[in-house]
Amino acid sequence: MNDQVPIAMAEALFNIGAVSRMTGIPITTLHAWERRYGFPHSSARTQGGHRLYSEKDVTLLRCVKEQIDQGITARLAVNAVHKMDLEGRLPLANPRETPQPVAALSANPAGQAQLAKALYQHDLTRADQLMGEMLAFYSPEEITLNVIGPVLAELGEDWAQGCITVTEEHLASNYLRQRLLMWMVTGPPSRQTNPVLLACAPGEWHEGSLLMLGLLLRRQGWPVVYLGQDVPFADLAIFVEQVHPGALVLVGMLEESAHRLAGWPQWIKQTAGRPLVTFAGRVFVIQPELQKQVPGLYLGDTIQAGLARLEEILH
Repeated sequence: MNDQVPIAMAEALFNIGAVSRMTGIPITTLHAWERRYGFPHSSARTQGGHRLYSEKDVTLLRCVKEQIDQGITARLAVNAVHKMDLEGRLPLANPRETPQPVAALSANPAGQAQLAKALYQHDLTRADQLMGEMLAFYSPEEITLNVIGPVLAELGEDWAQGCITVTEEHLASNYLRQRLLMWMVTGPPSRQTNPVLLACAPGEWHEGSLLMLGLLLRRQGWPVVYLGQDVPFADLAIFVEQVHPGALVLVGMLEESAHRLAGWPQWIKQTAGRPLVTFAGRVFVIQPELQKQVPGLYLGDTIQAGLARLEEILH
């Protein structure tokens, strides 16, 4: 990925409201600690000037709160945690304590419309500004489900109707794709378990829903190996033997992709039901009868349903 994003900014993903919910520290207290102690010391902000916090910042804040709960003053707690950080004695973050994506979130029509307009006008600077402003109030999970997902769907429909050109669709979808990939690789520490392997069917180039599912899994702390578009089964079979995934997610959006997915058992070997092979995609929602033609576990009609099903299985 050629995303030239500063490391501090790439790691800073949580707005102050999300951090307050995660740590139990009031927003007013977070503002006071930043003003009085310059704590946490990272300084990532959106283009609109809103403070963003990284996974490490959240860990630092939790440590300070624990010290205060034991009767230590805020100043001494901040100094003690800062020293622990310098000496490398901070505890690792627990991925289960990161924000959980909401199963059914209300749409954000204003955010969708503004972002789509900026992308249709090739104004990536404005798109960056909008994304930064949204990050000040919403988590990456919420933005993915409420804004990026609907905008990707709109792009696909407008291209199919001839309202935008291939180059315009590629510019916009690649911008969103890079954002999703960036968030995917800046998730919390992974659980110590076999990864989830995600791949599009052979000849399938529509990867938006697969990317979003991978991001949500990764933000939940699951290890993810993302292969993306048009993965030949011959190569995938070799990779499965090398990686030993806990689950394999295959996506097909078109009818021909669904028919290709039906042939995966000819290539991919299973031992005692492992890896668990799952599948999903738009075509299975439009033509439910195709679900019976593909071996494996159907994940459901929505990304949220697929995420919940996978988490249930992986746990």
